[in-house]
Amino acid sequence: MSVYLTASSNSQLWDFLMSGGVFMLFIVICSFVSIAVSIHRFLSLRSTSIIPELLRDELTRCEQYFKQAKTSALYHALRKSETPIGRIGRVVLSNQYTKKEDASEAVEVRAKEEMVKLEMGMGILEVVITIAPLLGLLGTVSGLVSVFGVLGATDVNEAADPKLLAAGIATALNTTIAGLVVAVITVILHSYFARRLERIAAHLELVANHMLHQFYKFGGPSLYAKESALAAGEQPKPQQQQQRPQ
Repeated sequence: MSVYLTASSNSQLWDFLMSGGVFMLFIVICSFVSIAVSIHRFLSLRSTSIIPELLRDELTRCEQYFKQAKTSALYHALRKSETPIGRIGRVVLSNQYTKKEDASEAVEVRAKEEMVKLEMGMGILEVVITIAPLLGLLGTVSGLVSVFGVLGATDVNEAADPKLLAAGIATALNTTIAGLVVAVITVILHSYFARRLERIAAHLELVANHMLHQFYKFGGPSLYAKESALAAGEQPKPQQQQQRPQ
């Protein structure tokens, strides 16, 4: 029984898709594009893709790194991470800027670039939202033209079968239904990703500003010189290295 129902459902779905002609084909392509872009967005906008778990722990302890003059360790951790927060963090801890204001501007530019990368694909979803209903309407209009063309070619003395006419109109409306379904689902996905991007932007801004404030609070780029000096002071002198236990 279930096999029969499955075969029947597949047959109905196939008839529904074939009834729309070339316009239904374009709508199906739009649906596949929407699905592919949505899957890519789901993977790209995961929390672990923005701020990995290990790096999250490092960033929560950034103040300790600065206090203990271990800024290089945090910088190398950020350098290993090819994620948005990793690339933004490297700008925050860069020794190219002597003033906090200059570093803040550079961080803002870098953050905008990262958000542009994260928004890739959103434009494609917007295009699908726009053209899917239009393709459905074109398919419907094309189908109605064919139906009424046949009706107009019917002899005046011959009465058109209303059942066939209704069936033709119903078939022509299939593309409108398909286009609206694709558009509605894509609107929901687009709205979800837009809200997700807003939260990501706010989170990245919060983390970057906190790290930037703590970095320049403890000396900024001078922390690297302090770290080098401490590292040199911890090394044993040559005379001490040559001494032997008596």
